[in-house]
Amino acid sequence: MKQYPTFPPLLKGHRIAINKSPLKRAKAMVAKGELGAGDLVWVDDQNNLRFCIVLGPEVSRLRCGEILFVMMVAFGDALGALAPPEMAVTYKWPNDVQLNDASIGACDLELSREETHGIPEWMIVSLDITMKPENIMHDPGYEVWRTSMWEEGCGDISRTELLESVSRHFLNCVHGWSEEGFKSIHEQWVGRLCEKAKMVEGLFKGEFIGIDENGNALIKAGNDAQVMDVIEALRVIRSGKAHFQ
Repeated sequence: MKQYPTFPPLLKGHRIAINKSPLKRAKAMVAKGELGAGDLVWVDDQNNLRFCIVLGPEVSRLRCGEILFVMMVAFGDALGALAPPEMAVTYKWPNDVQLNDASIGACDLELSREETHGIPEWMIVSLDITMKPENIMHDPGYEVWRTSMWEEGCGDISRTELLESVSRHFLNCVHGWSEEGFKSIHEQWVGRLCEKAKMVEGLFKGEFIGIDENGNALIKAGNDAQVMDVIEALRVIRSGKAHFQ
């Protein structure tokens, strides 16, 4: 079995140990000038898909959150190309990825604090997907709110082929986004929105009614309409105040 992935020419892979965070490692290396746009940091873990990609933004900070949805759509396309047709990939706002209505992972995004004319110096988008659970003593579906690809019948897909597929689809989606804007990504993401629970719990009070032209949440609270920034929502999730259920 092929162990290490081969990436498209625009991406350069950097393998790290299983106990390391790709996002934290990439941030540290970018700060030292050791990584730049096109570098992909991936974890050598056969049971989980964990990687991040460093990008050089060409859009304002207000639009950078759109890349989070680009990654989710790319994953949905990639898994759709490998998995049986009955596998249903859906999303919760802002970053939860689901398979058959249970969470299998999430995306994240961090931006440089430094910027030039409103454009951050870098952004790093990451994806963390559970391919096989750590504990297989329980029957599939033991935890109804989360699952793994193995539990959903996708255990024959290897980490390497999934990483290769996601990286290719991501570049295709980025190209379309950069040429045509967010509209197509917006439509594809909304088309896969989880109907049971459309948002990660604990982010806000009110009814989630959709996303705006930059991926921010549109919230209905009583007679008022509010907007929640996607980057702020990710910060809340990292703080542990929100949870995936």
